[in-house]
Amino acid sequence: MVLDKSRIITTLAVITAAITLMALQLSRFALDASLSHWHSGAEGYQNALALHNTTRQPIALFFHTDGCASCKKLRETVLATPEFTHYLKNVIPVKINPESGLKERQIADNYGVEGYPVFLLADINREKVVPVRTSQSLSPQEFIELCKAAQQKFGI
Repeated sequence: MVLDKSRIITTLAVITAAITLMALQLSRFALDASLSHWHSGAEGYQNALALHNTTRQPIALFFHTDGCASCKKLRETVLATPEFTHYLKNVIPVKINPESGLKERQIADNYGVEGYPVFLLADINREKVVPVRTSQSLSPQEFIELCKAAQQKFGI
C-alpha cells in the first residue's frame, strides 16, 4: 500500500482548519454565555429603557464588536467576573454590537460611539451619560470603582 503524501498533508490541513474553526466558535459561545444575563442588541436596549423607567436604576452600555481584541479582553478580565456581576445587581447591563444590525448601529451613533470597546453609564431620565475608561490593565475592582465614580456624577 503506497500512501500519497500530498493527500495526507491535505487531509491534515483540512482537519486542522476544522478544529481551529470549532475552537473559534466555542470561544465566541463562551464569551456570549459569560454575559448571558445582560440585555443584548437593540431589543435588549429597549427592554432596558423600560426597566430603567420603572426601577430608576442606571443603564450600563457596553459597545463592542466580535473582532475587537480589547473588547474580548475587557469581557474576559472584568465584565464576566463574579465581582463585576455583583456590582451589576443595581445596574441594568446592556451589550450592543453595532456591527450586528442597523438598529444597533443607530444606538451607537446616538451615543457618539466611534471605537471599541466603549462603556457608558446612563441615567436616561435625567439625560446624563458618563463614559467609563476601558483599559486592558484595569482589575475588576478598579473598573467597579470607576463605574461608581461615574454614577456619582449623576447622583446615583
